[in-house]
Amino acid sequence: MPSDSLSPEEQYEITYQATKNAIWDVLGTAVYLVFLIFAVAIALFAIAFPAIGSLATGDVKPFVVGVAVLGLAVVGFGSYRIYQLVQ
Repeated sequence: MPSDSLSPEEQYEITYQATKNAIWDVLGTAVYLVFLIFAVAIALFAIAFPAIGSLATGDVKPFVVGVAVLGLAVVGFGSYRIYQLVQ
């Protein structure tokens, strides 16, 4: 058995590093998820919806269309990443 050849100090160090890495992985994923949620909300409510509203009122300019497409692309990408993380 491999653990028989390790001293208690070595076993402690391996367990400590594995636990520390696992905790940082969980915290990193949680922070990334919160960031994505806020990015999607900002892209949706500050970029995509106003641009789509502008298009709905008849203000069809290439810049407005580009902003709407960019906002929807950010929302789509962020939503896809959130879906992947939650699954």
